[in-house]
Amino acid sequence: MPDVHPPTSLPAAILLAVLPVFAAPATAQTDNAALYQRNCAGCHGPERQGTGLGPPLSLASYRYGGTRADIVRVIGNGIASQGMPAFGATLSAGEITALAGLLPARDGDRAPEADEDTDEEAAEEDAPPREFDAVPGVHDTLDYALRVELFADGLETVWSMAFLDADTVLVSERTGRLRVVRRGVLQPQPVTGVPPVYVHDHRWNQAGLFDIALDPDYARNGWIYLSYAHPLEATGPEGGRLAMTRVVRGRLRGNAWVDQETVYEADHAHYGEPFWHFGGRMAFDPQGHLYVSVGDRGVQEFSREPGRPSGKIHRLRPGAGAAPDNPFAGQADALATVYSLGHRNPQGMAFEPGTGRLWATEHGPRGGDEFNIVRRGGDYGWPVVSHGINYDGTVLTPDRRADGVEQPAWFWRPSIGVSGLAFYHGAQFPLWRGKALVTALAPRQLRLLTLDGERVQHEEVVLTTQGRPYEPVVGPDGAIYIVTDDPGQILRLTAQQERPQ
Repeated sequence: MPDVHPPTSLPAAILLAVLPVFAAPATAQTDNAALYQRNCAGCHGPERQGTGLGPPLSLASYRYGGTRADIVRVIGNGIASQGMPAFGATLSAGEITALAGLLPARDGDRAPEADEDTDEEAAEEDAPPREFDAVPGVHDTLDYALRVELFADGLETVWSMAFLDADTVLVSERTGRLRVVRRGVLQPQPVTGVPPVYVHDHRWNQAGLFDIALDPDYARNGWIYLSYAHPLEATGPEGGRLAMTRVVRGRLRGNAWVDQETVYEADHAHYGEPFWHFGGRMAFDPQGHLYVSVGDRGVQEFSREPGRPSGKIHRLRPGAGAAPDNPFAGQADALATVYSLGHRNPQGMAFEPGTGRLWATEHGPRGGDEFNIVRRGGDYGWPVVSHGINYDGTVLTPDRRADGVEQPAWFWRPSIGVSGLAFYHGAQFPLWRGKALVTALAPRQLRLLTLDGERVQHEEVVLTTQGRPYEPVVGPDGAIYIVTDDPGQILRLTAQQERPQ
């Protein structure tokens, strides 16, 4: 039943052994109250008061949203990690809806369903302006009254930020500038010595300066990593500059970028003209490996070829090249840096605290944005498997599944233009610990995903911004920071009040 979370000391096998006694399908003549008694009362009590097998069914006990649509989804899918089976196998859709109608539900807009179909197009970089939540101000979410403040202003197309210490933030502007915000004040002069980046003048340009990552041993060695669109002097057949995602590291000395070293650079034969799909996100694992996402660069058929750098997530030992235990190491027709393949354009990447799982958000075409667990050697299918269609409405591929291809843990149709990713940790929002924060460029939103193992159980829109939000960051103070492009700002989110359940 919805949001079940029995005591962790109760073995799931015992709960699963008990539940079938109460899960016989109801007949057409059974009224809704009897349907509840037959299927739910054994674990949750005849009056929904809870038992030793399951909690009370009340707003205070719901952990996965609690709207009517959330309750229907949880009853149908179950919660495997909590020992609750999926009733979608034993009850009809009408019976599940009837059960959900008996239970208390939170008011709120329905979250988009993962299998919802629509003809609406939400292009990843060119969505029309939407109504946005005024800032500064206080905005309601299911768990908190959320206070939103302007942390920094006067920036241009902010793509990423990183806290160097509790008082100092390093910010990347996609136009190629690296900026410093110190004690909440944007320093007037950009950092000098930053490598030149490729920026196209087209309004749909996606090239520029991308992510910032700090070395795991930054406090000792001072290394800072930058990803960006690296241009060559050469041009392609259509006269455009050839470019590709590149990663360098350097240090800050005063307001200067110094000691630069190249960490990742593809063979120049693989550089291309398109000014989109660079990927550009970075993440470090606890062992010090650096993961770098590279989009398909507009040539989708190369994504699944291990000998091509595009459409991949690469894994490196900074300063030492490819990690020696990468899945394609030693293969003559493959790049040793490749960790996973078949990606379209991953613009978010983060490790889940406590599990070691690497997650990535990935742009689909018209529909089919993905939230993936990135597995060693995993093939994510682009472009032969997709939950999206072409931008002109034609069929991209008839296949949504294929042998050997990883399925997303969650996908969005229509596209939301999913971008940055962070897992919440900190004291400011204790009810959100371990939940995923993702940004959506098309509707200009920050969304909160509640996970149960490898499954997304609930999605909530917690804020709509004026500019496109490229990345959420959890600060050392536990606040959530969001960078936006137009206006170029950094917003700071704190908990004004925990809402009563």
